[in-house]
Amino acid sequence: MAALASAAGVWASTRSSSTVGDVVAGKKAYRTYCGQCHALDEALAAGFGGENKFGEDGGPGFNALKVSASLCISAITELFGGHEIVLKKMNWTQIHDVSAFVEKATKKHPLVAKLTDG
Repeated sequence: MAALASAAGVWASTRSSSTVGDVVAGKKAYRTYCGQCHALDEALAAGFGGENKFGEDGGPGFNALKVSASLCISAITELFGGHEIVLKKMNWTQIHDVSAFVEKATKKHPLVAKLTDG
């Protein structure tokens, strides 16, 4: 993880304050990899899953949850709830971009998310 953080100088200026990542690219990646299962209005993502997609039952929506970038990274990489499929499709840059986007998009939401929410 420290090796990934050392690349901070090459990231776009649209990064989040607490994680390295491009929030503009993160929004696009969220819609590609996350939004089919996880609702998030800021990403225009409805989040119900679907056959032949990443998940059939959908996942928790983030429209009321405040999700930190570190929690997002943990949720993607700890392989539960279908994330093992997503992790095979995403690279580390995309994971950090999505995490920066989710943190920024949810920073004013009222409920602090926990790993058990995902």
